[in-house]
Amino acid sequence: MTALVDLLLGLALLGLAIEAVAGASLFRSIVMFVVFGVVLALVWARLGAPDLALAETAIGAGLTGALLLVSYRRLVHSVPRRLPRSRPAARLAAPLGLLTAALVLLLGSIGFGLPDNAASAGREVLRRMPDLPIANPVTAVLLLFRGYDTLLEATVLLAAYLGARLAHSGSPPLPARTAPASLPLVAALLAVVVPLAVLVSVHLLHAGGDAPGGAFQAGAVLAAAGVLLVLCGRLRAIDEPPLAQRALLVLGVLAFAGIGLAAAVGGDVLALPGTWAIYAIESALLLSIALTLVLLFAAGGGLAWGHE
Repeated sequence: MTALVDLLLGLALLGLAIEAVAGASLFRSIVMFVVFGVVLALVWARLGAPDLALAETAIGAGLTGALLLVSYRRLVHSVPRRLPRSRPAARLAAPLGLLTAALVLLLGSIGFGLPDNAASAGREVLRRMPDLPIANPVTAVLLLFRGYDTLLEATVLLAAYLGARLAHSGSPPLPARTAPASLPLVAALLAVVVPLAVLVSVHLLHAGGDAPGGAFQAGAVLAAAGVLLVLCGRLRAIDEPPLAQRALLVLGVLAFAGIGLAAAVGGDVLALPGTWAIYAIESALLLSIALTLVLLFAAGGGLAWGHE
């Protein structure tokens, strides 16, 4: 029965991926992408990787799907007719697919060809867990053995915000469609969901040291609360971010790089000196990730309260 479930999940991923890439309707492709993310989260859970399952659900399927839907609305608003598919792009799809499949097979063959006793960060973390300041091996690998990767992930997110600002510069913002603030249900929803999202994000941040969680999962949950505030008109996009928001946007990268470079004085670069450094970096990343994701959704340089 377990093998059958795994087989069905694998076939579902393959079918959803094909539909998302080759679907005739752009809106259908976006929906298939979101469903693909949900099924992929189930696959990660089946593989015993709850951290990746949380990240995929919150960021891959949730916020990325929301960004795609907002982009679709803007595209339909600017080009109200159906866009024909590009024939040159269709002709390139087959060779690019074959090259991608060849690359996957090559990487897979390299992985299967590695010796059984090959050194890995995971094994080293498990061996050194009694001496590490945190009990979650996934967080230990990301912060203590793959610090450069984690720092670059935060940098890529900041670069995405800057790229979006450059791409959106000069374009008039679309009129916001928000839920009326006078609706009692909207106010009740915000009063329950937003504080709950803040509590869940803080829990995920704290739990990341001992259980599945961490800054990226917590940041995505907090960003979901920000997206809800944008949709309900409590937050609105503005052209230029205030000084405090500019500081929050770069806080995660600066905190990670600053503590990592300070640690190099008495040891290696990005060799974090203790539990306090881990929680300081994770807290800074939480705020930066949440604000960046909300700004990408709102398509603005900064955020302000209420209507103009």
